[in-house]
Amino acid sequence: MDKFLSLLIIWLQLDWVSSEQEVNQSPGALTVHEGDSLFLNCSYTDSAIYFLQWFRQDPGKGLTSLLLIQSSQREETSGRIKVLLDKTSRHSALYIATSQLGDSATYLCAVR
Repeated sequence: MDKFLSLLIIWLQLDWVSSEQEVNQSPGALTVHEGDSLFLNCSYTDSAIYFLQWFRQDPGKGLTSLLLIQSSQREETSGRIKVLLDKTSRHSALYIATSQLGDSATYLCAVR
């Protein structure tokens, strides 16, 4: 018998805003079926960045770093997680392959 479980990924916007930089994330909330892949998006305003970092936060816990991508890179992978960075469009995507119930968390991106 197939199980149809939903994975709810809720994320908050982590803004490190200065007069030069603003970070925005989308979608605000995402529900996927277990086993599906998903993309989370992060855009930023300043083209001069050093790195972009993705975090996750489990309920009642602190932030955990997922992946850090240097501005000179286009892609970074760790297991089922891949981060893409396009400096031209000032955009990053977090890709999670074959989602699991344990992936349900708050996801954040930060730019420096």
